[in-house]
Amino acid sequence: MRSRSVFTLASRTSPLLLLSALAALTVGCGAKKPPLPAEPPVAEVVSDAGAEPSADDAAPPATLYERLGGKDGVASVVDLFSKNLLADPRVNKLFKKTKDNLDHFKSALGDQICQIAGGPCEYSGKNMKDAHKGMGITDAQFDAVVEDLKLALDEKGVSEQDKSELFAAIAPTKADIVEKKGKKK
Repeated sequence: MRSRSVFTLASRTSPLLLLSALAALTVGCGAKKPPLPAEPPVAEVVSDAGAEPSADDAAPPATLYERLGGKDGVASVVDLFSKNLLADPRVNKLFKKTKDNLDHFKSALGDQICQIAGGPCEYSGKNMKDAHKGMGITDAQFDAVVEDLKLALDEKGVSEQDKSELFAAIAPTKADIVEKKGKKK
């Protein structure tokens, strides 16, 4: 019988089988892996003194109420808004009774805006439907009142984003305030 060389055998064997055989020979040679370097011991130290707050530690975003200036800011807006309403010929007739009890109106309105804006106040007055029942308020009058509020917010330097947020919170009340002609609430 003729002996065959490893190379002759290798040329007739699949490459995968050949690689497996070489790997087995290499492992069988007893080559040792170098030892892993020792890691230095870790001392656990917990300290947050003087550490900068991370994004996770950041305070929650300010509420609209806070961005309006809190109680004093809302009261200031309500004062200007009330003056605008009483001076506006498009709607001042609707506020005749308000002139007699302006302090009560401003207090209730302040509580309502405070609550809508996420403040600590609780509006305890009538719901908007009952408060405006029979007044015959039109879409145009409602829009005029919104314009008067916008003027007050502009004068106080309230941002466009904050005005938009407040108007979005007030918008649902329109359905309860505006009376369609021929339809009594």
